[in-house]
Amino acid sequence: MKALLWFLTALWFVGSWYWYVCPHKEVCPWVKPIEKIVAKEYGPLVFDWSKTSAITSDRFPQYRDSILAQLKDQDLLEITGQYYGDEENTSSYDNLGLARANAVKDRMVPPLSADRVELKAQLLGENSARAKADKFRAATFRRIVHNESVHEIAGKMIINFPHASADMLENAKLVAYLDSLVERLEKTDEKVNLVGHTDSSAGAARNMRLGLERAQAIKDILVDKGLPASRIMTSSKGESQPIADNNSTAGKQQNRRVELTIVS
Repeated sequence: MKALLWFLTALWFVGSWYWYVCPHKEVCPWVKPIEKIVAKEYGPLVFDWSKTSAITSDRFPQYRDSILAQLKDQDLLEITGQYYGDEENTSSYDNLGLARANAVKDRMVPPLSADRVELKAQLLGENSARAKADKFRAATFRRIVHNESVHEIAGKMIINFPHASADMLENAKLVAYLDSLVERLEKTDEKVNLVGHTDSSAGAARNMRLGLERAQAIKDILVDKGLPASRIMTSSKGESQPIADNNSTAGKQQNRRVELTIVS
């Protein structure tokens, strides 16, 4: 009888310990944490169906650091959250894609500063059966080149120029960007559209010519790097499409530009 009492007491202690450590604290020594299971089977960053919370594993810090290491100077990081049309959106965002992008941003900031992050959403196709049944990746990343010579606005690369000149600013940074552009275009059939712009300092006719000279200057660099001239289109808008106030020095500097767009 005494042995049975000792056995039941020991069993009660073991059961109490198990309840506190495993279901309550979720630190069972013999059970792998769900994060490690996710890391092994899905990757360092995944989502559940119709959920906005990012699920990360112990590999996420290394994954994050590898993404941030690609950014240079004041480059921006574009985070695109992905979603399916038949997911239920209970977030305060217009769609789950933006909600997920923001959740990923929270994992990137810090060490990256918040003003260097841009968020986008992407609606995925009809094939959502697998995503409904399992965890899935729903975020992509893209480096947005951003410095005093080259930066992106509304999907267009903006290349800035000095006053009354077709010579580019900070050639080293510009050339590095154009190198990466040509490397990308060598793998696709895409074309480049270059549109030159000016401030309003000179006459309209002169500015139209100067805008074209600026577009041609970028084309010449791309051709020298091996991109066929037939895949490059050039034109000029002169002073007709400013993106800033021509009454200020800073505004004029922004308007002296070539807009580069990739055309499928």
